[in-house]
Amino acid sequence: MTNDEHVHGGDPERELKRLGLATRDVLDFSVNVSPLGVPSEIKAIWKELLAEVDRYPSVDGQGVARYYQERFDLDPARVLAGNGSTELIYLTPRALELRKVAVITPSFHDYTRSSLAAGADLLEVELKAEEDFTPPGVDILKEVMAEADGLFVGNPNNPTSTVFPRQLLLDLAASFPSKWILVDEAFVQFLDQPEEVSLIRQEPPQENILVFHSLTKFFALPGLRLGAVVGHPNTISRLRPLKEPWSVNRVAEKVALELIKCADYEKRLSKLVCLERPRIFDRLQDISGFQPFEPAANFLLARWTLTDQLDDLLRFMLGSGVHLRDCRNFPGLQDNFFRMAIRQPEENDRVLSLMRSCSDHYL
Repeated sequence: MTNDEHVHGGDPERELKRLGLATRDVLDFSVNVSPLGVPSEIKAIWKELLAEVDRYPSVDGQGVARYYQERFDLDPARVLAGNGSTELIYLTPRALELRKVAVITPSFHDYTRSSLAAGADLLEVELKAEEDFTPPGVDILKEVMAEADGLFVGNPNNPTSTVFPRQLLLDLAASFPSKWILVDEAFVQFLDQPEEVSLIRQEPPQENILVFHSLTKFFALPGLRLGAVVGHPNTISRLRPLKEPWSVNRVAEKVALELIKCADYEKRLSKLVCLERPRIFDRLQDISGFQPFEPAANFLLARWTLTDQLDDLLRFMLGSGVHLRDCRNFPGLQDNFFRMAIRQPEENDRVLSLMRSCSDHYL
């Protein structure tokens, strides 16, 4: 796998074929979605949703927009709904006519892809493994902002789990009022204290900050594509006329309204991830051949060190029914890095046991 391949997790069939393994059922640790599955509130109305399929959705995804308005107490003028946050990540560089975009690397590849698609040049800001992927210092970021007209930041960053302090991003926006701070908070709800990091409810909102948010990962609904971009009304008004109509389907709109009622689901998921995240990190540190990096969200980045081929680990795990995310297509992670999701305790125990078996096999 090369770092210019546009691939994501969630495709174990591709990896089974690549590694020469027979097709089989697998437990997919390559995707970072809620291990609790679809909320019961959504399952309970699934048959009713079928009746919505023969009706047009709203032109601009009002059902999804209402979720954000009610859940985060936001002015409707600050919210633009999309067919997942990725649609809006692609819209933004084009709508704002960005010409040079700084991108944190390694990170979600679509920051780079959307910028290039809009005709922008790229400026990469590297997170380094030898520095535990900590955020760049403020001086470095100010040098970057002086040269670029926009900065894409995942907060927390995928796949490194890097968390950028909220105040750092606010200060950058204030120091460069004519430059854009584009913050992807797709995984922010998985943090221990998301309200201390998130900019979605910043008051007053700064015109040069846009926050991308996703519902599909936290509520285990990746097939429905629900998300939004949140910002100052003046900025959202620049994006709104350039967004394609009817991109959010009617079922997604109806589901989003039900998610407002899922407070208990949110609490249970947050508690599960909070308990399992440090446990997995500590256990993996004790297994020879694995170099884990401290996680902050619902996934963990690690490096395989027992052999010089990550495929040795991937083949062993996939042959045992577990799919990990090969991270070698991320810039800077070519040296045997992989990512695993945080799932239910018994599933996590199974993966840790297999990793120890793999370690013993290659020692």
